Amino acid sequence: MHTIAELVADLRRLGVPAGGVLVVHSGYRSLGGVEDGPAGVVEALHRAVGDEGTVLVPTFTTDLVDPYTWPTTPPPEERARLMASMPVFDPGSSAPHKMGAVVHALWRRPGAKRSVHPVTSWAALGPRAEELTRDHPLEDPEGIEGPVGRALLADAMVLLLGIGHDADTTIHLGESLLDMPHLYALPDRYPLIGAGGGREWRPVTKTTKCSDGFVRIEPHLEGAGVIRRGKVGAAECQLLRSRDIVKVATTLLVAHPTALLCDDPECVHCPTSRQTLQGWRPRAGLMESLPR
Repeated sequence: MHTIAELVADLRRLGVPAGGVLVVHSGYRSLGGVEDGPAGVVEALHRAVGDEGTVLVPTFTTDLVDPYTWPTTPPPEERARLMASMPVFDPGSSAPHKMGAVVHALWRRPGAKRSVHPVTSWAALGPRAEELTRDHPLEDPEGIEGPVGRALLADAMVLLLGIGHDADTTIHLGESLLDMPHLYALPDRYPLIGAGGGREWRPVTKTTKCSDGFVRIEPHLEGAGVIRRGKVGAAECQLLRSRDIVKVATTLLVAHPTALLCDDPECVHCPTSRQTLQGWRPRAGLMESLPR
């Protein structure tokens, strides 16, 4: 059983600084037994960044989207049934979908703030929570004007707590900053409350796609010397600067646009993305304008 104090010591030994913004992607079971369970992990993260620091986690509700872009697309009759019964996102009651126990614990902690994006919301705890989560754009949710973009501008650190880069949303930010064309393929549709007060399905043209292939970025990050490795509890962890992830990702994607797509022929996104990206190059001067 790992105590909260032991986790705090591990986080500081890894290099988590006091103050600033810490973006956390977590796998609770990888930590082993923890004092007070997932709430104890949240407390350890809070203590590690201190009273002046802010912890930011994804609270995605990827079950609240037109099922035609689900990993396994249901048949038409089932899709229609699901869409007819699908609730509208509510930041106070819509539980994160398959995001893990630490995310649930932070979202429910008193004082935490949550953005209102209907599918890719984020929750934050700390003095910059409101700043990071307010006015989350419906379009391009992982772009520079969303929580993960604001974290970049705040020079955030990204902690992978027992999981890999397939959960690293900052790589999606790199795709957004390059305005890659596959982000516009297979647009999503979300159930929202319309101007008349009734429920309506709203199309969203620029959205994130499959991230299963993001694990391929790790050797490039390793080669750039930007990964700090260590254990927190029993979990193998990585700590990186958000700006370093974006720099490595955008450099890689400009040279090899399909480098971070998965190879699953049944993937709902990547075969289409691969076709869309053939021959793509960023517009002139774009790379020089990216935040570094």
